[in-house]
Amino acid sequence: MECGNTGARQGVSWMFIALLLCTAAAPAQTVRSAVGVQPRKHIRPPRQPHNSMARDTTPFNCEQYRGHPPPGMAGYCQGIENITLRNEARRQGRPAPSDSIIHLPPLGSDHAKTLGYACVGGQAFKRLKNGWEQVSAAEGGWQRCQGG
Repeated sequence: MECGNTGARQGVSWMFIALLLCTAAAPAQTVRSAVGVQPRKHIRPPRQPHNSMARDTTPFNCEQYRGHPPPGMAGYCQGIENITLRNEARRQGRPAPSDSIIHLPPLGSDHAKTLGYACVGGQAFKRLKNGWEQVSAAEGGWQRCQGG
């Protein structure tokens, strides 16, 4: 008789556990539905690092010191500008600009078409059959220019 009685008790205990599970889940669902749909958090993209050469490849404008009374002022300014631009490019993982600045005609001019080189936004470009290619400087980095 005890075997039959144990089976009945096990059936009641399983039903009791199932009832507890069903009633335990119901309040959580009610609370969640009362809150409503959670708004998604807007994840902002990371800010782009500052680029000193965004508008001009000669941001210090060292040409203004050519007529300055101390004769080495333009060269000193150029040296500081080169170090600053090289360090900024290294920190941001970009190719460094050249230390030298060459004079080239602007893109679209007749002289640029015959020469095959042009200055676009302070960067030297070479004419190809199907477009333009950025010029590398002999000492390394991409060639900076004036005139475009």
